[in-house]
Amino acid sequence: MSAIQLQVAFAGHNREPDLGDLAELRMRVAEGFAMLTGAGLAPARLLTGLAHGADRVAVQAWNEAGLGQVHAVFPFLPTASARTDPADLSATWLDGARTEDGGRSAHLAQSRWILAQADLLVVVWSGERARGAGGTADTVRLAITAGLPVIWITPGSVEIRLVRATPEALQEFDFAEWLDGLRDGHPAMIEPATAEGLRAIFARTGAQPLTFKGESRLARWLHLWLWRTYPLFQRVTGGRAAPPPPQEEIPPDLADQPGFKTLTAAYQASDLRATRLSAVHRSEQILLLGAAVFAAAVGSAPSVWPMMKLPIVLLELGLALAAFAVWWTAAHARRHERWTDERRLAEQIRLERAAWALGLSTRGAGSPATRDEHQRLGRPILRQASPPAGVMDAERMGRWTVWATREVIGGQIAYHRQQAARNGRIAHRIGLAENAAFGLLVLALAGFALADVIAHRTGTALPTWFGGLVLMASVVMPAVGAAALALEAKLEFGEQAERSHAVATRLQKILHRLTATQDIDAARGAIGSAFGWVLTEADQWREGAGRRRLFRGG
Repeated sequence: MSAIQLQVAFAGHNREPDLGDLAELRMRVAEGFAMLTGAGLAPARLLTGLAHGADRVAVQAWNEAGLGQVHAVFPFLPTASARTDPADLSATWLDGARTEDGGRSAHLAQSRWILAQADLLVVVWSGERARGAGGTADTVRLAITAGLPVIWITPGSVEIRLVRATPEALQEFDFAEWLDGLRDGHPAMIEPATAEGLRAIFARTGAQPLTFKGESRLARWLHLWLWRTYPLFQRVTGGRAAPPPPQEEIPPDLADQPGFKTLTAAYQASDLRATRLSAVHRSEQILLLGAAVFAAAVGSAPSVWPMMKLPIVLLELGLALAAFAVWWTAAHARRHERWTDERRLAEQIRLERAAWALGLSTRGAGSPATRDEHQRLGRPILRQASPPAGVMDAERMGRWTVWATREVIGGQIAYHRQQAARNGRIAHRIGLAENAAFGLLVLALAGFALADVIAHRTGTALPTWFGGLVLMASVVMPAVGAAALALEAKLEFGEQAERSHAVATRLQKILHRLTATQDIDAARGAIGSAFGWVLTEADQWREGAGRRRLFRGG
């Protein structure tokens, strides 16, 4: 991965009357970037429209400060004489003519594309309303509603201000009302920009990329046999998994994008770690509950074999110590939380990989807790990916949109249908095991009572071993029932089956709407809706993290 730690968007006026004295503006922009450096900004990336005016001033100041790379996003496709990227920066050209043919603003689409990749916005803005869609004021509006901090430089003023909206303030935020407050001298959510304040923001953005420890040789060895317990349990109780759907072919020009390669490698690594942690945690739960049932059988065995008490006691003691060691190490490592975080991170990167290809972001999707999690887990990796570069014409965006649709919607429909079917079977068979244990217990107790009555009437005595077996059944069968209840409570097979069925149904409706339109922008909107549904399901799964602590089994 590259050393990019933050991605900074820039926007500003391009008309000379709005900029004031250019020499003074250059000083203010340089001061703003120096403030970022003083706050701890390491090598970063500047995202800009590179229009005449403030954008060119910002690029010059950025390069002079040595802050890092520059990536330009142009609203219209290049002419035949300008199709070569400038030598000193990467660039993206959007199909603004197609956007305008659809009744939308090319410059507003440009602003959305820039802000989708950004961690904060630096803006040269007079504070006035936009003269038309896609102006500087609209960029500020989009940034605030996305929860991005805004460093505001006002032409003709020496003051540099910080616009920062809390999640609570955004609940009732209205941009027109906020502009009226600025005009009337009641500037909500605004404070003087300082290096200290920015440093606090950087700390909350998770500016440092996450690091992960590699697996030890022992861990890899255990994955070959002991941590295969849960997959074996799945196969026995849920049947063989249906073959996965064929992988959607990634368009070659998308697969060759450096940013896409970065996100793909991060997703594959995170998905592997989540799968490993899942196998360990779930296998430990199966082993602990199996040990609890086995310990119940061993502990009650002296009722049948009285002479074996000491060996049986020693065996049960060993089982208890081994079970406690498994539980304690898992609890100490907080593996259930690590598994939850890693699975959520993998899901975020998978969705963001599709969003990245379309100039979207999952930043605003899901609940407030999901958005906070996105900032904490996903952003440190996402900012490592350089934006899509090249000409984003209708042909290319059409192919990328088809891939993203199949990746986010089609792939999730197939996955959740498979999960709904398999987890439903497991939940059903666990219920059967619980009912069978109860039935066998009732049968054993009733059989003993009947045999005892017959023995008294015939004047015979029941064998000692017969009573011992009934006693064992009265201990082991409730343990089996308790283990079945614990499995369902901890691993939530029935609940997961219901959630997966609901998500697959909702995504199928979105897919039906998509197949009825060939409009790329409409498809991007539908994919954005799919993000919300997938993340809502993921929210419910994450909320069960506390319930996934290992059940010690007595």
